[in-house]
Amino acid sequence: MKKDCTALFTKVLTILCVLSFGTSIAAQQKLAKTATPDRPGLSLSSADATIPAQTLLNPLATDWARIPSHRIALNRTPPLYDTEAPAALEIPHVDVRLARAEGKLIVQMIWRDATEDTAQIAKLPSAPYEGRPHKELTEATDRFFDSAAVMHPQRPTTEGVWPSLQMGDIGQPVTIYFWNSARGAARMKAEGRGTTKRTGESFPCQAIYRDGAWNLAMELDSIPSGMPVAFAIWNGSQQDRDGRKYFTTWLKLE
Repeated sequence: MKKDCTALFTKVLTILCVLSFGTSIAAQQKLAKTATPDRPGLSLSSADATIPAQTLLNPLATDWARIPSHRIALNRTPPLYDTEAPAALEIPHVDVRLARAEGKLIVQMIWRDATEDTAQIAKLPSAPYEGRPHKELTEATDRFFDSAAVMHPQRPTTEGVWPSLQMGDIGQPVTIYFWNSARGAARMKAEGRGTTKRTGESFPCQAIYRDGAWNLAMELDSIPSGMPVAFAIWNGSQQDRDGRKYFTTWLKLE
């Protein structure tokens, strides 16, 4: 009799556990359907400014203090060549402000850089895109200059899928606003790694090196909210060029 009671008690306990577990799963599934999903990535707010765009193109303008600043961590690309040593993270972050003024998106970027790597050199020739499958190291190691860029998709993204950080994807092109301390500003486009091309277009931009830091202001076309943007920095003294650089993740523009 005692053995039968024990068996019955064990069977009832098992049934109760199964029912409890099934109820818990059902509750979790119901909660998952009603809860608001987390937004992927990080957000970056922009401020509507009554300040003239021309004023904000001065990266040292005092009006920038009225715009919220975002400190964004920078990542370092791994070595691209067998002969190059890993580069230290000399520039750990960049401070970014975004202002919407006169139908444009004005971007201020400030980052610490111990060396001002710039020079006055001849204008870049209007040469066609060079599609060599391999690249070789140059011996002119004194010809690398500080640079920065802002990248965003050319078209609104669908279903929350963003292009690759490696210059977009086929069918998902990106626009790149690129500034070089020696050559100035140039707008580029790309549809994947190794496809970057110059458009022949420039954009308003001003950069000032002061007290061990670059202060840069760029005038971009108006980028709608919800679009991702990414930032990149090249340090000339570290022989940065092409894919050898500092970069951020995609950040959703609010």
